[in-house]
Amino acid sequence: MIRDIPYAIFTLLAYEILRDVWVTKAEESSPWRDMVAGATAGGFGTFMTNKLDVIKTNLQLDPSLYDGSVLVCAWALYNEGGLAAFHRGIVPRLLYKIPANGMFFVFYEAFRRLLNVEVASVSSGEKRSIKQRN
Repeated sequence: MIRDIPYAIFTLLAYEILRDVWVTKAEESSPWRDMVAGATAGGFGTFMTNKLDVIKTNLQLDPSLYDGSVLVCAWALYNEGGLAAFHRGIVPRLLYKIPANGMFFVFYEAFRRLLNVEVASVSSGEKRSIKQRN
C-alpha cells in the first residue's frame, strides 16, 4: 500500500488535469485522446513511485537482509548505488504501465459516457454531463 496509494494519487490527479486541460478542450472527445492522457498519466505515476517499487521488490526478495524495515532497505539501496539505485527496473515497469493505463482510461471514459456520469471540472469546479464535454 505504501506504493499503491501514492501511485493512484499521482496517476488519477495527472489524468484529471490532462483531461481537463487537453481532452475536454477538443471539439469532440475521442478514445484516442483518453488513451494518450491515460498513458501519460500512468507514465507519470509510475515514474514518481518507482523508488517505492524498488524498495518493495528488494524487501520481498530478502526481508531478513533489511530486518523487514523500509528505511533500512532504502538506506542500503542508497549506499549501494546512490539515487540511480532507485530507478532500477523503471523501463520494464513503464513498458507495462503506460499501455495498461492507456487502455484503462479508454474503458473508464467509455463507461462514464455510457452511464452519462456527471463530472466536476478540476479547474472550475462546475459539474457537467459527459455529453456536454466540449
